[in-house]
Amino acid sequence: MNLEEIKQKLSTPQKKNYVRDAAVLLPLVSIKDELHILFQVRALTLHAQPGETCFPGGRIDRDDQDSQAAALREFHEEFGIKQEKVTILSSLNKIESPRRGLIHPFVAYIDSLDEIKPNTAEVEDWFTVPVTVLLSTPPEIGYVDVIIKPGKDFPIDRIANAVAYQDKRYSTPESFYVYKEHIIWGLTARILQEFLEHIKS
Repeated sequence: MNLEEIKQKLSTPQKKNYVRDAAVLLPLVSIKDELHILFQVRALTLHAQPGETCFPGGRIDRDDQDSQAAALREFHEEFGIKQEKVTILSSLNKIESPRRGLIHPFVAYIDSLDEIKPNTAEVEDWFTVPVTVLLSTPPEIGYVDVIIKPGKDFPIDRIANAVAYQDKRYSTPESFYVYKEHIIWGLTARILQEFLEHIKS
């Protein structure tokens, strides 16, 4: 293979392979002339993260045209609101999740919640939070300890500076937004935080 062949291959767009990627909506809705953000509480019967607060969304299917289409489809499946009632405003930065691939977030405006019919197989509850409340209330910060522990197939004896990868521990901050009885954290808080930073600036 020569340099020209490499240049040609690099200039050819690769077909997107989402594998485990997911797409979510950060839905804005106007309630009594005030903008709110819609959140959902995951059904208690789900195997993954039951009862936790999140944005509507889910895995990107092969049949989805792209990540935005997946976010709209998932929103409709979870809340029953027709896609024509949803306007995509912008995408946000993708977030890499070690267990779930890339998360593709989109900010959207929902015309109304009048037609909301949550899918009880996926949604335990839902609630909205005024944007002004989130802007004026900084999140609480907690720390998670992360331990680096090489797996059995990791060639620890063959790499330089091996001691740096043996049972090392470090702390990483997590943001927690608290609203009434609800707590918003994890990837949802990271997406929310980016959105709030955007509109603050």
